[in-house]
Amino acid sequence: MRRSKRVLLPGRLPEVSLPEVADLLEIKTMLAESVVEWTQEWKQQGLEEGREEGREQGREQGREEGLREGESLLLVRQMVKRFGPLDEQTLARLAEADREQLELWGERILDARRLSEVFADESPIGGRPR
Repeated sequence: MRRSKRVLLPGRLPEVSLPEVADLLEIKTMLAESVVEWTQEWKQQGLEEGREEGREQGREQGREEGLREGESLLLVRQMVKRFGPLDEQTLARLAEADREQLELWGERILDARRLSEVFADESPIGGRPR
């Protein structure tokens, strides 16, 4: 019993301080209480880690969505300045596009003579494939 307390348990549970015990019954009781306590601590740690991970993912998604919206608004302004007022279908297309598509259209607008050239499905103006 002394060897268990002195060697085995500290080796397997180094972060846990073990109280002095006189016999096996005390060890059994102490371990039963400790297991419940450890389980609660581990659950709490897991919850905290999960919350932090969720917050970080939310921040990242928010940043991405903000960048996408900003790119979309800039492209709308550029198109209006270059081609005049945009119809609802074009505005909806810009609002639903992902960042990669917005970047492609943003490059195409530099050389486009007509709005339809910005949205052309074939190879973009300037020769860069999609």
